[in-house]
Amino acid sequence: MKNLSIRRLLVLGLASLAAAPALALDKASLRLNWVLIGQHPAYYLGLERGYYRDEGIDLTINEGRGSGPAVQLVAGGEDTFGLADTGAVIAGRAKGAPVKVIMSLFRTSNLSVTCAADANVRTLTDLYGKKVAVTAGDALHQMWPGLVGANNLDEKKITLVFMDPAAKPVAVLQGRTECLLGGIDDQAVTIASQGKKIDVLRFADNKFNTLTVSAFTSDKVLAEKPDLVRRFARATERSWKAAMADPDAAIKAAAKAKPGINESVLRAQMEASFKLIPPPDGSPMPFGIAPESYWEQTIAILTRYQGLKTEAKVADHFDYRWAATK
Repeated sequence: MKNLSIRRLLVLGLASLAAAPALALDKASLRLNWVLIGQHPAYYLGLERGYYRDEGIDLTINEGRGSGPAVQLVAGGEDTFGLADTGAVIAGRAKGAPVKVIMSLFRTSNLSVTCAADANVRTLTDLYGKKVAVTAGDALHQMWPGLVGANNLDEKKITLVFMDPAAKPVAVLQGRTECLLGGIDDQAVTIASQGKKIDVLRFADNKFNTLTVSAFTSDKVLAEKPDLVRRFARATERSWKAAMADPDAAIKAAAKAKPGINESVLRAQMEASFKLIPPPDGSPMPFGIAPESYWEQTIAILTRYQGLKTEAKVADHFDYRWAATK
């Protein structure tokens, strides 16, 4: 009887364990910096393959409408994490938004001068006598004087032609301008997708680099849920490395989330974004980390050319603690 009772208790105990619910996942959301483009398939691949779930995270991905709105949504607690241009995070904090970068994803600027190959623009001085399509007031136009000054260009020998963003690739395709100011993972891809051969001069290769897309969160999340931040960062790194190893799978995962998207353009954008992950000087450094010198240069450029006013210290803008414990 005694052995029977013990056996019965064991059976009941195992049954109760089997019936017990699994530990709940931490719900979190990621606000993208724009609608689905080539910077984003890695996250959908990580979601599909369960990388975030493996880290105990039930992640929802929300499309965005720009870096500035993403900063505000995360600062206000509407989303847990966000993607934004690093400059937007810095500017947001200067205006009181309690946010910090947790991963510096693109350590090479995507800003570039993109030209039709038959214009024979191989160096910045080859722009002399050429017409360059520009959108007044956008980040590229604001940064243009910095590129000119850093490379001692004679700006009077270059003609800027102002137009809406969507018109710039068309202007180059139609030969109305030889070049445009745009992103190598955006408008350069648009032109190339039409079969037009191009040459791209990156700002980063010409003495003018800034940190661009980063992952960030609020001070509140960093203070109250540091382990969630660490787990999110681990899953994100795993997702990006998986996308680089298997681009086809990343594109298919993204296309499932947004049926009808142009997969060939999306892939070209994504592969262009891969080139922005390594630092421009080729220095070895862990994924998602940028040295303080990169931050200093970025803040100096934003202060001089975009009117940034901040009293925050450089180190106030980022928190890479997750990397030390991954």
